[in-house]
Amino acid sequence: MFHTIIPLKNSKSINRYIVVYGLLFVILILSTIACQSANSSAKPRQLAVIASGQSRLTKLDGLRKGLTERGYVEGVDYTITLYNAENNRDQIVPLIEQAVADHPDLLITLGGIETDTAKRIVDGSIPIVFIGVADTVYWGIVDSFQHPGNNMTGVDNGYVELTGKRLEYITMFLPQAHNILLLYSENIIPSKAAKDQAAKVAPQLGLNLITRAVNRVDDLQTLCAQLDPKTIDAIIIVPSFVLENAAASILLPQATATGIPVIGLNNDAVIDGAYLAYGASFFEMGYQAARLVDKVFQNTAVGNIPVEFPDLPQISVNLDVARQLEIDLPPDTLPLIDQPISESAQ
Repeated sequence: MFHTIIPLKNSKSINRYIVVYGLLFVILILSTIACQSANSSAKPRQLAVIASGQSRLTKLDGLRKGLTERGYVEGVDYTITLYNAENNRDQIVPLIEQAVADHPDLLITLGGIETDTAKRIVDGSIPIVFIGVADTVYWGIVDSFQHPGNNMTGVDNGYVELTGKRLEYITMFLPQAHNILLLYSENIIPSKAAKDQAAKVAPQLGLNLITRAVNRVDDLQTLCAQLDPKTIDAIIIVPSFVLENAAASILLPQATATGIPVIGLNNDAVIDGAYLAYGASFFEMGYQAARLVDKVFQNTAVGNIPVEFPDLPQISVNLDVARQLEIDLPPDTLPLIDQPISESAQ
């Protein structure tokens, strides 16, 4: 094999090569610095987060973690302004109006009542990502799961569809329970839908379903003062911002003190003192929503991003509450528990 070698004519040619490549190297370095400077000086995206109450904020914790793991730095790549109604429905509209007036790049809604209200107020002018909303197609939040439209997308929690399964788990984890008090909100569409589903399933499981509307915190306080373990064997709650936000401070302590186990929506409720729950956690749904926010940051049209569902709902049981209420877990239920929660075991 022969190799052809082309010699340089003289030292001036060598110098020209050095100068040319040197200039190219300097240009490359300067371009890199310019790009880094442009990126570092780019205005952070402004995220306005709407919450109906304190319990929703666990979703925001999950969102922050998800964005961090995707390489976004809060304060550099994005900022968060929280608008919290503190469980006062009358404050949700003015808070969203204030958020819109602040001209955010993206609206994050942490529940159904927040999302439904934002959809009507924002009217497509600002992209919306919702986190943990029930029955979004039936409610009219989105056009379809695959093509949500309305300049929004998000994570549907599937809580309405899980209502019948929660009743089934009552028969397994509380085999002696018969009279089940279901709490719902009349003015929240998924809450009524879950109640209707429970009314169909309960007789098939041999359960006597008693329904009670809880539309305001005052309603819940009145109900808790009247709880009677002689007539109620267990309480189940369905999607409702009133019930979700006030359960930890009002319902769960009173029900446990009265000797009535409560079945919640997810492990957040079990951590707060419910006996049993079946569903995806608020934190995990927030963490999952970061994937959708990332797509919005990459300039994907939000209304074309399919709605997602939690990967796997989980069964959670509070072992401390079980002991306090003197509930013996049936042996065949133990392998079903995904998250046994107990402070005494920590």
